[in-house]
Amino acid sequence: MSGARKLQTEMDRVMKKVDEGVELFDEIYEKVYTAEQQSQKEKYEVELKKEIKKLQRLRDQIKSWISGTEVKDKDGLLEYRRLIETKMEAFKVVEKETKTKTFSKEGLARADKLDPEEQKKEETIQWMGEIIEQLQTLIDEKDLEVVKLSAGKGKKTNKSQIEEYNHHLLSHKFHMSKLEGIMRLVRNDRIPAEQVDELKEDLEYYIDSHQEDDYMMAYDEDGFYESLGLDELDIVNVDRVTQANTATTKKKDDDATSASSGSKVEKNSKKTSATTGMIPLTIGRARSAKADKEKGGPTSSNEATPTKIGRSNSGISATNGGGGVATAPAVVGPTPTPKAPASPPGAGGASMAAVLRRESEERARAAQLLAQQQEQAALLQQQQAAEQLRQQQLQKQQQQQAETQRLQQAETLRQQLEAQQKAMAAAAQQAEALKRQQMMMEQRQAAAQMQQQQQDAAAKAKMLQQQQQQQAQAAPQQVAQAQQQNVINAGLAGLSLGNAVGPSPASTAPIASASTAASNMDSTERYLNALNDSFLQIPTSTETERAKSYTPRNPYPAAPSCYPSTPSPILDNPAVFEKLGTDALFFIFYYAQGTYQQYLAARELKKQSWRYHKKYMTWFQRHEEPKVTTGDYEQGTYVYFDYETGWCQRIKSDFRFEYTFLEDSLSV
Repeated sequence: MSGARKLQTEMDRVMKKVDEGVELFDEIYEKVYTAEQQSQKEKYEVELKKEIKKLQRLRDQIKSWISGTEVKDKDGLLEYRRLIETKMEAFKVVEKETKTKTFSKEGLARADKLDPEEQKKEETIQWMGEIIEQLQTLIDEKDLEVVKLSAGKGKKTNKSQIEEYNHHLLSHKFHMSKLEGIMRLVRNDRIPAEQVDELKEDLEYYIDSHQEDDYMMAYDEDGFYESLGLDELDIVNVDRVTQANTATTKKKDDDATSASSGSKVEKNSKKTSATTGMIPLTIGRARSAKADKEKGGPTSSNEATPTKIGRSNSGISATNGGGGVATAPAVVGPTPTPKAPASPPGAGGASMAAVLRRESEERARAAQLLAQQQEQAALLQQQQAAEQLRQQQLQKQQQQQAETQRLQQAETLRQQLEAQQKAMAAAAQQAEALKRQQMMMEQRQAAAQMQQQQQDAAAKAKMLQQQQQQQAQAAPQQVAQAQQQNVINAGLAGLSLGNAVGPSPASTAPIASASTAASNMDSTERYLNALNDSFLQIPTSTETERAKSYTPRNPYPAAPSCYPSTPSPILDNPAVFEKLGTDALFFIFYYAQGTYQQYLAARELKKQSWRYHKKYMTWFQRHEEPKVTTGDYEQGTYVYFDYETGWCQRIKSDFRFEYTFLEDSLSV
């Protein structure tokens, strides 16, 4: 985010500079056309050139942003680029007008005398000089960019851009060398100027568009100069030129000394000089070296030194054998011009060949150095790529190892869970089988008890019936005996009292008691039958147990169907509670009361040296060894779990734990 903000700040700064530069350019542009004197116009034209150079540098920066991927919205950058290019076109117009006026001022006296072909050649040479100057400026800029990128921190990231700039440099230098050779050929009249003018559009388009990728993809370096047929011309021996330049120089001197000489005389002198021999020309350091050699070496009276053609229009000088200097006449007369003595063959060519050989050697060395640098860069890039590949493979191996370990751990955990589930299922099956066995045993015991009770009841009923039958059989005898006794007693009483014997009211009592005993026997039999029936319908022990169904503490009728309706059976496994933390155990103990899980949680807490205080209903644990220990209590610092206020562990100092309140019924 900071990089994007920094880039936006840099773009705003460049755009602000462009606005300021355009305003200053417009002010100077107006001054150029409002100036009255030519010197002022030239001064403003120089200032205008400085400003357009600044704008061109800003344009290069904007083009780099446009070609990059850091900027998403490029509309503003394109507008500023078009604005700068518009100002560049305006400057080209001003520069052309200024130079045209300058040449027109110098050639006012001979404008009507100047040959049209010569004028066309001068314009072509001037245009090629401007193109060479522009190419040299581009080369300097690219060299500076390459140095900056090479000295920067991101050499690896800028490698592709450096290679692109080097490719541009080679292309610019190729065109410069070609144009310099073509310029010499045009000066020597070996190539017509009209044929060179065909390259104007292509070269100007190359200078403007060489940084665009689409143009460079379709760019053909060898196809630029095919129309000139340079392969058929001897471009290497450019040191041998005709005396056309001499004629041109002589013509300029004629124009400066005598205005009365007409174009006809100039043409005659041109034709005459064109028929002269070849004059060797030395270039640069080779020229000065040869001049020094000629000055220091011995001369003979019959030798003549090669004529030197200078850039001044003062004339042609030749050194005689006696050391005197003869100056050629300034005005061409009707007499034929004497020929200059021919130089030894190959003298000037050797100097130029040495220069070109040195240049070719330097280019070869530069190409070799560039190839070595490219090889080193390629080797370094291969090493870096190999290192990156090795690091990537190492990272991939580490990731694969980590993934394998994770899968192994997951597989181990899954196997443990499956083993626990199988163990729980086996335990549940064993518990179910044990429960069924217990139920069957209870049913058998209940059936045996019921059968025994029925047998006992039947035996009791039979004994009672026998007793009733015995009582029923004994009752008439007792009645008869009672009646006999009553009769006897009555007879005796009657005899003793002298009363008459007759029916007494007491004789009806035995009959009433017999009927009462019979009714009692019937009710007892009914009770025994009802008792027997109730024994047959007695419930078993399994029928007294109520089926236990899970009832949630907080029922929520709108729960989704995907939610479990009963606790997971894994919570019935004691091994699970060994892996739970203290907080989870306390939560289960206090919020799952009356369940098997509470029992398992309490047992696990007791394994962890926690002790339950029945008075405070709180779990305590020794924080340190007790200070006082007796048979009834111990006193010291304890840690207890506060489940009411903070749900956390607190420390209680100097606490007295009485053993009477210690829960000790739970076995671990």
